[in-house]
Amino acid sequence: MNITKLLLFFICLLAGPCLIAQNGWATCGSTAGLLNGNTADATLNDTLAAAVFFSSPTPTSAIPQTEFLIILQDSLASDSLGWAIIETSIDGAVSPAALGLSVGDTFSVVSFSYDIQQIKLAVQGILNNSVPFLGSCCGLIDSQSPIPGICDSLNAAGITDSSDVNDINDLLTFLAAFGGGGSTSQRGLNAVLVGINDQLGTLSATGCTNGVSEICYATDSLAINQDRYSVVTINTSTLDIEENKGLQLAVAPNPFDQKVQAFVKSQQNGTHIFNVFDTRGKTVLRRSKYIHQEQSLQLDLGGLAAGVYYLQVTDQYHTATQKIIKR
Repeated sequence: MNITKLLLFFICLLAGPCLIAQNGWATCGSTAGLLNGNTADATLNDTLAAAVFFSSPTPTSAIPQTEFLIILQDSLASDSLGWAIIETSIDGAVSPAALGLSVGDTFSVVSFSYDIQQIKLAVQGILNNSVPFLGSCCGLIDSQSPIPGICDSLNAAGITDSSDVNDINDLLTFLAAFGGGGSTSQRGLNAVLVGINDQLGTLSATGCTNGVSEICYATDSLAINQDRYSVVTINTSTLDIEENKGLQLAVAPNPFDQKVQAFVKSQQNGTHIFNVFDTRGKTVLRRSKYIHQEQSLQLDLGGLAAGVYYLQVTDQYHTATQKIIKR
């Protein structure tokens, strides 16, 4: 069952025709929290710090719980409404390696605030309540659905009652079961919740939502209000060469126009490998040089486009990196 059918199912549950709405990113008079909007690089093994709000979501009485969506860029969700949500995080802290990402991937950390108690009540009612003379809410929903067996799908996904919904990941599982599985986008998540809220008041009157007439939530789709990361092979934080006594690297001039001089001090005599990476981790130049204690290597980088690069030198045991800027 796709997202469009899901929306039609909820909105027209009682055979009442209506339009599918997709407007707004907040309900219950709430305001989405805005993150600092950082743009940074991260290596696969980095553990990113918890997200920091520029302005917090409000009011907490309406949306008391805030968690985070991890959205992978350039990966269209199966709902075809945007990039796929690949994971969730309680505080916005994630590790690219733990997410199964690769060098070159880019992803966003997006806040999502909601009232989980409302969702638990609605889930409990849909799965377990009954309507006089019409039977169970599950049966009623299945009879109105384009594809029957929705509650069976929920049970198969591990959602049997309210105790199975404890965080936003469980909410996504719940929605994915109605959508027939597959990945969900942020816009798709919003669309489903908008569709549910459009008719939740009517559903509430049947007793199928335990009195919940609107699910309160808030999120923001603007990139400027999200934290964004690119996965690279090296850390963009310039390595302080004094931190690594085994291998030290200095570069001049920096910024440069055509050529740079790499000055190396090494405790390991032998061949050293020099690599220049762009910000996506692609190797744009590779050289080798025999280093005996202190030596330098001139690199002609005049053919590179203007921008930020990373010069890395490695020996058998150490690595040193410096950020360089092509004017």
